[in-house]
Amino acid sequence: MPDAIVESAEARLLQALRVLGSPERAEREKRYQKSRWEHWGVPLPSMDVAIKKTLGDLSQEQALTLCRRLWREPVWDLKIVAGRILARKSIASDAKVWGFVTERLIDLDGWAVADTLASVASRCLIEDSGRLDVVETWIENPHLWTRRAALVFTLPWAKEKRDPERMLGWAARLADDREWFIQKAIGWWLRELSKRDPNRVRRFLTDHGGKLRGVAKREATKYLKA
Repeated sequence: MPDAIVESAEARLLQALRVLGSPERAEREKRYQKSRWEHWGVPLPSMDVAIKKTLGDLSQEQALTLCRRLWREPVWDLKIVAGRILARKSIASDAKVWGFVTERLIDLDGWAVADTLASVASRCLIEDSGRLDVVETWIENPHLWTRRAALVFTLPWAKEKRDPERMLGWAARLADDREWFIQKAIGWWLRELSKRDPNRVRRFLTDHGGKLRGVAKREATKYLKA
Protein backbone atom coordinates (compact mmCIF):
# COMPACT_ATOMS: atom_id res chain seq x y z
CA MET A 1 0.00 0.00 0.00
CA PRO A 2 2.81 2.50 -0.72
CA ASP A 3 0.51 4.93 -2.59
CA ALA A 4 -1.94 5.05 0.32
CA ILE A 5 0.93 5.81 2.71
CA VAL A 6 2.16 8.66 0.52
CA GLU A 7 -1.34 10.02 0.00
CA SER A 8 -1.98 10.00 3.73
CA ALA A 9 1.30 11.82 4.43
CA GLU A 10 0.52 14.35 1.72
CA ALA A 11 -2.95 15.03 3.11
CA ARG A 12 -1.60 15.58 6.62
CA LEU A 13 1.17 17.83 5.35
CA LEU A 14 -1.11 19.96 3.18
CA GLN A 15 -3.57 20.39 6.04
CA ALA A 16 -0.80 21.47 8.39
CA LEU A 17 0.69 23.90 5.89
CA ARG A 18 -2.61 25.56 5.06
CA VAL A 19 -3.23 26.26 8.74
CA LEU A 20 0.24 27.77 9.07
CA GLY A 21 -0.16 30.09 6.10
CA SER A 22 -0.95 33.79 6.17
CA PRO A 23 -2.73 35.66 3.35
CA GLU A 24 -0.82 38.84 4.18
CA ARG A 25 2.53 37.05 4.12
CA ALA A 26 1.53 35.24 0.94
CA GLU A 27 0.80 38.52 -0.81
CA ARG A 28 4.11 40.04 0.32
CA GLU A 29 6.13 36.99 -0.71
CA LYS A 30 4.48 36.69 -4.10
CA ARG A 31 5.22 40.33 -4.81
CA TYR A 32 8.79 40.12 -3.51
CA GLN A 33 9.58 36.87 -5.33
CA LYS A 34 7.86 38.09 -8.52
CA SER A 35 6.39 34.62 -8.61
CA ARG A 36 3.90 33.19 -11.08
CA TRP A 37 2.77 30.55 -8.56
CA GLU A 38 0.16 30.61 -5.84
CA HIS A 39 1.52 31.49 -2.39
CA TRP A 40 0.24 30.31 0.98
CA GLY A 41 2.52 32.45 3.14
CA VAL A 42 4.02 29.69 5.31
CA PRO A 43 7.24 30.71 7.15
CA LEU A 44 10.24 28.43 6.63
CA PRO A 45 10.50 27.34 10.29
CA SER A 46 6.82 26.39 10.22
CA MET A 47 7.40 24.34 7.07
CA ASP A 48 10.08 22.35 8.88
CA VAL A 49 7.79 21.75 11.86
CA ALA A 50 5.02 20.52 9.59
CA ILE A 51 7.42 18.24 7.73
CA LYS A 52 8.73 16.71 10.94
CA LYS A 53 5.27 16.16 12.42
CA THR A 54 3.56 14.67 9.38
CA LEU A 55 6.05 12.61 7.39
CA GLY A 56 6.58 9.84 9.91
CA ASP A 57 8.82 7.03 8.70
CA LEU A 58 8.45 7.36 4.95
CA SER A 59 11.02 5.41 2.99
CA GLN A 60 13.32 7.26 0.61
CA GLU A 61 11.23 6.18 -2.38
CA GLN A 62 8.03 7.29 -0.67
CA ALA A 63 9.54 10.65 0.26
CA LEU A 64 10.62 11.16 -3.34
CA THR A 65 7.16 10.24 -4.59
CA LEU A 66 5.67 12.76 -2.16
CA CYS A 67 8.03 15.46 -3.41
CA ARG A 68 7.04 14.76 -7.01
CA ARG A 69 3.39 15.17 -6.04
CA LEU A 70 4.06 18.39 -4.15
CA TRP A 71 6.08 19.85 -7.02
CA ARG A 72 3.26 19.24 -9.51
CA GLU A 73 1.07 21.70 -7.64
CA PRO A 74 1.40 25.34 -8.81
CA VAL A 75 2.13 26.47 -5.25
CA TRP A 76 5.40 28.19 -4.32
CA ASP A 77 5.34 26.96 -0.72
CA LEU A 78 4.99 23.31 -1.80
CA LYS A 79 8.02 23.55 -4.09
CA ILE A 80 10.01 24.94 -1.17
CA VAL A 81 8.74 22.12 1.05
CA ALA A 82 9.71 19.50 -1.54
CA GLY A 83 13.25 20.84 -1.59
CA ARG A 84 13.45 20.90 2.21
CA ILE A 85 12.22 17.31 2.45
CA LEU A 86 14.93 16.10 0.06
CA ALA A 87 17.57 18.12 1.93
CA ARG A 88 17.00 16.10 5.11
CA LYS A 89 19.94 14.04 6.30
CA SER A 90 17.88 10.86 6.08
CA ILE A 91 17.62 11.24 2.29
CA ALA A 92 20.51 9.65 0.40
CA SER A 93 21.94 11.59 -2.54
CA ASP A 94 21.25 8.86 -5.08
CA ALA A 95 20.59 8.97 -8.82
CA LYS A 96 16.84 9.39 -8.38
CA VAL A 97 17.24 12.42 -6.15
CA TRP A 98 19.74 13.92 -8.60
CA GLY A 99 17.25 13.20 -11.38
CA PHE A 100 14.55 15.02 -9.44
CA VAL A 101 16.74 18.11 -9.28
CA THR A 102 17.87 18.14 -12.89
CA GLU A 103 14.40 17.46 -14.28
CA ARG A 104 12.97 20.45 -12.44
CA LEU A 105 15.53 23.09 -13.35
CA ILE A 106 13.35 24.27 -16.21
CA ASP A 107 10.56 25.05 -13.72
CA LEU A 108 12.67 27.50 -11.75
CA ASP A 109 11.79 31.16 -12.10
CA GLY A 110 13.26 32.70 -8.96
CA TRP A 111 16.12 32.48 -6.50
CA ALA A 112 14.28 31.13 -3.45
CA VAL A 113 13.11 27.82 -4.93
CA ALA A 114 16.41 27.49 -6.80
CA ASP A 115 18.41 27.95 -3.61
CA THR A 116 16.24 25.44 -1.76
CA LEU A 117 17.14 22.84 -4.39
CA ALA A 118 20.79 23.87 -4.14
CA SER A 119 21.40 22.11 -0.83
CA VAL A 120 20.02 18.88 -2.31
CA ALA A 121 22.01 19.27 -5.51
CA SER A 122 25.27 20.08 -3.70
CA ARG A 123 25.05 16.86 -1.69
CA CYS A 124 24.42 14.92 -4.89
CA LEU A 125 27.49 16.46 -6.53
CA ILE A 126 29.68 15.77 -3.52
CA GLU A 127 28.43 12.18 -3.51
CA ASP A 128 29.31 11.72 -7.20
CA SER A 129 31.56 14.38 -8.73
CA GLY A 130 31.05 12.76 -12.13
CA ARG A 131 27.75 14.62 -12.18
CA LEU A 132 29.74 17.84 -12.67
CA ASP A 133 30.00 16.90 -16.36
CA VAL A 134 26.26 17.51 -16.62
CA VAL A 135 26.49 20.75 -14.66
CA GLU A 136 29.12 22.09 -17.04
CA THR A 137 26.63 21.89 -19.91
CA TRP A 138 24.35 24.29 -18.05
CA ILE A 139 26.75 27.18 -18.66
CA GLU A 140 25.46 27.55 -22.22
CA ASN A 141 21.79 27.04 -21.34
CA PRO A 142 19.49 29.90 -22.38
CA HIS A 143 17.49 29.45 -19.17
CA LEU A 144 18.80 31.96 -16.62
CA TRP A 145 18.18 29.80 -13.54
CA THR A 146 19.88 26.77 -15.09
CA ARG A 147 23.00 28.82 -15.86
CA ARG A 148 22.98 30.23 -12.34
CA ALA A 149 22.61 26.75 -10.85
CA ALA A 150 26.01 25.77 -12.25
CA LEU A 151 27.62 28.13 -9.73
CA VAL A 152 25.16 28.03 -6.84
CA PHE A 153 24.97 24.23 -6.76
CA THR A 154 28.78 23.97 -6.70
CA LEU A 155 29.43 26.39 -3.83
CA PRO A 156 31.00 23.59 -1.72
CA TRP A 157 33.96 23.75 -4.11
CA ALA A 158 34.45 27.37 -3.07
CA LYS A 159 33.88 26.90 0.65
CA GLU A 160 35.72 23.66 1.34
CA LYS A 161 39.04 22.06 0.48
CA ARG A 162 38.16 21.05 -3.05
CA ASP A 163 39.78 22.15 -6.30
CA PRO A 164 37.88 25.25 -7.50
CA GLU A 165 39.55 25.58 -10.89
CA ARG A 166 36.81 23.96 -12.94
CA MET A 167 34.14 26.25 -11.52
CA LEU A 168 36.38 29.29 -11.88
CA GLY A 169 36.54 28.41 -15.56
CA TRP A 170 32.75 28.42 -15.66
CA ALA A 171 32.69 31.79 -13.88
CA ALA A 172 35.11 33.15 -16.48
CA ARG A 173 32.84 31.94 -19.28
CA LEU A 174 29.88 33.64 -17.61
CA ALA A 175 31.73 36.86 -16.79
CA ASP A 176 30.21 38.82 -19.66
CA ASP A 177 26.69 37.51 -19.01
CA ARG A 178 24.64 40.65 -18.37
CA GLU A 179 21.95 38.99 -16.22
CA TRP A 180 22.03 40.46 -12.70
CA PHE A 181 21.49 37.09 -11.02
CA ILE A 182 24.40 35.56 -12.93
CA GLN A 183 26.69 38.40 -11.91
CA LYS A 184 25.51 38.07 -8.32
CA ALA A 185 26.24 34.31 -8.40
CA ILE A 186 29.75 34.89 -9.76
CA GLY A 187 30.42 37.38 -6.98
CA TRP A 188 28.97 35.02 -4.39
CA TRP A 189 31.21 32.18 -5.56
CA LEU A 190 34.32 34.36 -5.52
CA ARG A 191 33.41 35.83 -2.13
CA GLU A 192 33.22 32.37 -0.58
CA LEU A 193 36.50 31.31 -2.19
CA SER A 194 38.20 34.49 -0.97
CA LYS A 195 37.74 33.34 2.63
CA ARG A 196 40.25 30.52 2.08
CA ASP A 197 42.17 31.55 -1.04
CA PRO A 198 42.13 35.34 -1.49
CA ASN A 199 45.08 35.32 -3.87
CA ARG A 200 43.26 33.03 -6.29
CA VAL A 201 40.31 35.41 -6.31
CA ARG A 202 42.62 38.36 -6.94
CA ARG A 203 44.07 36.54 -9.95
CA PHE A 204 40.60 35.88 -11.28
CA LEU A 205 39.69 39.54 -10.90
CA THR A 206 42.91 40.60 -12.64
CA ASP A 207 42.15 38.30 -15.57
CA HIS A 208 38.38 38.73 -15.86
CA GLY A 209 37.34 41.66 -13.67
CA GLY A 210 36.99 43.94 -16.65
CA LYS A 211 34.00 41.91 -17.83
CA LEU A 212 32.22 41.83 -14.48
CA ARG A 213 29.49 44.22 -13.43
CA GLY A 214 29.54 46.16 -10.19
CA VAL A 215 27.46 43.67 -8.19
CA ALA A 216 29.89 40.84 -8.95
CA LYS A 217 32.92 42.93 -8.05
CA ARG A 218 31.38 44.15 -4.80
CA GLU A 219 30.53 40.63 -3.71
CA ALA A 220 33.89 39.20 -4.78
CA THR A 221 35.93 41.80 -2.90
CA LYS A 222 33.85 41.92 0.28
CA TYR A 223 36.45 40.04 2.36
CA LEU A 224 39.57 40.97 0.43
CA LYS A 225 41.97 43.26 2.21
CA ALA A 226 43.47 46.12 0.26
